[in-house]
Amino acid sequence: MKKVSIVKLFAVFLIVSLIAACQPATPPPAEPPAAETQPPAAPETQPPAEAKPVELTFVTWSYGVETIADNIKKFQERYPNITVTHKDYSWLEYHDTMVAAFAAENYPDLVYGSDHWLQEWASAGWLVPLEDHCPDVTAYSAELAPYALEGMTYEGKVYGLSYYADTMDFVYNEALLKKAGFDKAPETWDDVYNMAKALKEQGLQYPILMAWSQKEGAFPEAWTSMVFSQHEGPNALFDADLKPVFNKEGSAAYQIMEWLVKVYNEGLFNPASLTTAEIDQVKAMQAGQAAFTIFPQYNMAEVNKPGSGEYASQFKIALMPGKSHATVGYVRFYAMTPGAVNKGPEYVDAACKFLHYFGGKTDGEYVVVKRWAVENGLGFAQLPLYQDPDVIAAFSAWGDVPTIEQQAKLARAKEGLTTWYGAWDVFARAEIHKAILGEIPIMDALNNMANKWLELAQ
Repeated sequence: MKKVSIVKLFAVFLIVSLIAACQPATPPPAEPPAAETQPPAAPETQPPAEAKPVELTFVTWSYGVETIADNIKKFQERYPNITVTHKDYSWLEYHDTMVAAFAAENYPDLVYGSDHWLQEWASAGWLVPLEDHCPDVTAYSAELAPYALEGMTYEGKVYGLSYYADTMDFVYNEALLKKAGFDKAPETWDDVYNMAKALKEQGLQYPILMAWSQKEGAFPEAWTSMVFSQHEGPNALFDADLKPVFNKEGSAAYQIMEWLVKVYNEGLFNPASLTTAEIDQVKAMQAGQAAFTIFPQYNMAEVNKPGSGEYASQFKIALMPGKSHATVGYVRFYAMTPGAVNKGPEYVDAACKFLHYFGGKTDGEYVVVKRWAVENGLGFAQLPLYQDPDVIAAFSAWGDVPTIEQQAKLARAKEGLTTWYGAWDVFARAEIHKAILGEIPIMDALNNMANKWLELAQ
């Protein structure tokens, strides 16, 4: 029995030794364990604060109000915290209505503005410079026609983003010219005179028609376009110190007045021009009652509208006849008032979003400006749109896009845009009429205009 126990003990010892030999070697001492780390705590997240609701008021003149409403609807869908209340007044009432509201400090937040009111409204503090409130608003400037940028700038600061910009265009009836033996557009005012004489000899009673009623807002712009086209460079009407230079014999203004008196006296210029409004001008052109006129470019879509008459599609734009082919360009724009600023940063931010959406780019495109151009034929200040296929297709239905673009680049803002320009403009209309009708000599009319300017400037 004792012998068996010894054998068992030896067997147990042998098994234990074998098991020990099969264990892995002892690992090297480990580095002191690093302090126990915890995964970074997730930042304490707060749900984004909901933008506060903002109600903007927006006042325009009465054009395309259904399109405006639809644009506002789309804007509100993009910015659901912003509500826009829109109100409109007729163009004829707009300036005085807004001035009365401004004077009473009853400011809408956003308004339509115009280049010929900018001096008056900005100097009174009724509009605020956009670049002081809206980031990146001046980034659009490099893409704007120079006349439009100038028309929205006051004392070096940009006050608007363009809603619409246009040029005063010289328009001719190509069918009537071909019938009279002319196969190209006139390039000078002498060309216009000679073609008008030929057309009259062939039976067209009054080849030249204007809408120069004294109440017609485009009258002084058309007259100024003629003066610009006959002048090289700036200072056709005023020098750098805003002193009149047009009342000199031989000036571009004098030459144009001589031409107007000549075509009136020879029965080439329809005398009804001095009482004609724009809508009647368009109808008369469509009826073939005249071969030449000057009007804002937006009328081209109407005169060439299919089915509008015998001469639909026959109306063409030529560069403004004259030495430089310059013309007047004008701009209407979106502007912000102190009303938005006084309400606080939320309103300013909302107003800036509105301005970028309506007058600037959305997702890299001038969405609203392009819509006005394609659907309504409105001109624009944003030069890249001349390369847009949709715009080219739309404008080609009534005009030649390269000529339109070239005229836009030659256009100039009106000279003398001051707080007293509007009053002088009204006075000048009557003096131009008197000279054309032969009631006073040309120099008397120009001197009266110059003296009135100096009187108003005091």
